[in-house]
Amino acid sequence: MAWLADEDAAHLLAGTAAALAADGTLLLVEQVTAADPDDADAPLDHLRMKCAFGSGVRSAARLTALAENAGFTVGACHDIGWDHRMWVLAPAPGDRAS
Repeated sequence: MAWLADEDAAHLLAGTAAALAADGTLLLVEQVTAADPDDADAPLDHLRMKCAFGSGVRSAARLTALAENAGFTVGACHDIGWDHRMWVLAPAPGDRAS
């Protein structure tokens, strides 16, 4: 989703949440802003994404908010290395169409 603007990423996630079975799970893996302020490559990566796609690299908090606003509940979130994080998402109760 890094290449999508926030509105498009939210639309993609909302469509996925609606299509997912009520007991389904979605694993979302995304690069997040670097936790290390001394990481010299992080600002360049962010600038490349911002210039190319208009989105930039999102923070973990921003990605969590996008998922929750799209109708998901975050079950877990794990750092998996190289500035990437994995979210375990499930459809939020009550947000499903009958």
